[in-house]
Amino acid sequence: MQLNLDRTNWKWGKRNINILMLAIVYRGIAIPIVWTLLNKRGNSDTKERITLIQRFISIFGKDRIVNVFADREFIGEQWFIWLIE
Repeated sequence: MQLNLDRTNWKWGKRNINILMLAIVYRGIAIPIVWTLLNKRGNSDTKERITLIQRFISIFGKDRIVNVFADREFIGEQWFIWLIE
């Protein structure tokens, strides 16, 4: 499966809703399958990303991952080391 990792932050009144989401890409459309609400503003960290992908792996298995698409927010040496392993 081709996966897409993304994060979005919405404002609901005075409240920030920060969602980290993993989606399956199917025919050019991203279909969200696992997500988590981040209890903070701003970018996700490596631990939060790993936890989200591990949830995917527990449901679908590691072998199902063909690639992971993400934008420039998702950087970091430990993050890339974990992805490669």
